[in-house]
Amino acid sequence: MEHKLVFERFLNLERKEMPDVDLDFQDDRREEVIAYVTQKYGQDHVAQIVTFGTLGARAALRDVGRALGMTMLMWTA
Repeated sequence: MEHKLVFERFLNLERKEMPDVDLDFQDDRREEVIAYVTQKYGQDHVAQIVTFGTLGARAALRDVGRALGMTMLMWTA
C-alpha cells in the first residue's frame, strides 16, 4: 500500500492457491544479487529456479520472422 502496489490477486477470495511472487533482475547484475542473498541468508537457504515456456509452431514462426525483420505480408506468399 505504501508503494502503491496492486494486491488484488492477494485479496481475491475466489482464488484457492497462493499467488506467486517473483522479481526480475538485470542480466548483468544477477550474480551480484545471488552473492548478496547467499551471504546474507546462507547457501543452504538460496536457490535458483528457471522456467521454460513452449511456443506453438505458428507463434515460433512469427517470432523468428519478427527477429529477421520480415513483415506478415512476406509470410502469406
